[in-house]
Amino acid sequence: MRKSNLLAIGVFTLLSICFLSCTKDKNCYDEALYQKHKNDNCPANCPGVVGCDGKTYCNECEARTRGIRVD
Repeated sequence: MRKSNLLAIGVFTLLSICFLSCTKDKNCYDEALYQKHKNDNCPANCPGVVGCDGKTYCNECEARTRGIRVD
């Protein structure tokens, strides 16, 4: 097999793995949590927290206003 074909296969494989592992957890978003906290005024402190979707939010309050649980 040619080097260019192997490289293309490798890139495709890595992108496929990332796509499968980086998709948002469908059970992560919580509509009730969003409705309860969508108008909250969050503090400016920003220690950084990771939501159940794997994204980093400034703080737990910010995550809740977007309907994202923080574990």
